[in-house]
Amino acid sequence: MSSDDYIASQVDPCIRRYEGLSDKYHKIHIGLMIACFSSFMAVIVLNVIYIIIPVIWLVLASIVCTLGGLFLFFFDSLNGYLEKSLDYKHKAECLGYEKHLYQAKENGFKGFAYRCERYM
Repeated sequence: MSSDDYIASQVDPCIRRYEGLSDKYHKIHIGLMIACFSSFMAVIVLNVIYIIIPVIWLVLASIVCTLGGLFLFFFDSLNGYLEKSLDYKHKAECLGYEKHLYQAKENGFKGFAYRCERYM
C-alpha cells in the first residue's frame, strides 16, 4: 500500500471523524454555557422585577432558574464536553502530523521526515 492510498483510506477519514466529534462536543459545551448564562441573567432580571413588583412567583422563578443554571453548569462539568472536544481535536492534529510525515517521506524529504519522526 502506497502512502497516498494509506492516507486516503486510513488517515483522512479518521481526521475528518475526529474533527467532527470535536466540533460536536464543542457545540454542546457552548450551548450548555449559553443556557447557563441565560438562566443566570433571567435570575437577575427576575430579581430586578421583584424589587418593582413584589410577587412570590418571581422569587420562585428565580430559584428555579438558579437551580437550572447550576444543573446545566455541573452537567457540562461532569460529562466533560470541553475535555472531550479538546481530546478529539488533539487526536485530529496528531493524525494530521502523521499524514504530513508520510507525505514528506514519499516526496523525498528524508532528512525532514527523520527529524519529525524523532519528535513523535
